[in-house]
Amino acid sequence: MEAEAVTPQRISPAKLKVIRLLAFALVPALFVGFIGFSLLRTAPPETLVGTKMPEFSLKKLGSDSMLSSADLEGKAIVLNFWASWCVPCIEEAPDLQAAYAKYEKDDVVVLGVNVQDSEQDALAFAKEYGITYPIVRDPSLSLYSKLGVRGLPETFFVDKQGVFMGVGSGEQVGHSGTTKTLGAIDPALLESQIRKMLGKSR
Repeated sequence: MEAEAVTPQRISPAKLKVIRLLAFALVPALFVGFIGFSLLRTAPPETLVGTKMPEFSLKKLGSDSMLSSADLEGKAIVLNFWASWCVPCIEEAPDLQAAYAKYEKDDVVVLGVNVQDSEQDALAFAKEYGITYPIVRDPSLSLYSKLGVRGLPETFFVDKQGVFMGVGSGEQVGHSGTTKTLGAIDPALLESQIRKMLGKSR
């Protein structure tokens, strides 16, 4: 006995109109929802304050050796996320270098975390601006994601017990692709946060 041929059912014009209307309403709603979720994920990370810095191990810029959170135990850390193409990163580089030179003797380390960048460009940047503090690369954005970095540059302050004490960055001034560009850190804020980490009031 032959199987009866199945005739595809045609969607009526009325149903088709309803489907189109639903799609027209649903797609923007999903887009808005996605944007909202992204904004939640890029909210200021002040919630980190009072929490422990996560463990990490990242390759040093221009080297095959690694630098880990364990290597920095007992030091106050100015953790700065940056890229060579970021204009505010250029603006704040001299201030970060000056802070490192001033407070290195107090066991303060400025640690640059280079992201979304080529190693060649990062090396050229470090040479041009006379950076002597350690720099690591985070090509997979592992530490970047753990800390909820909102954009570049962004700076985190970690005390000698490994606890976050503050976050420093300017307001958003633009974007590069999907990455927000934040303003350079204010030198006075940088100084006050370091002194706070060291327990110095003035």
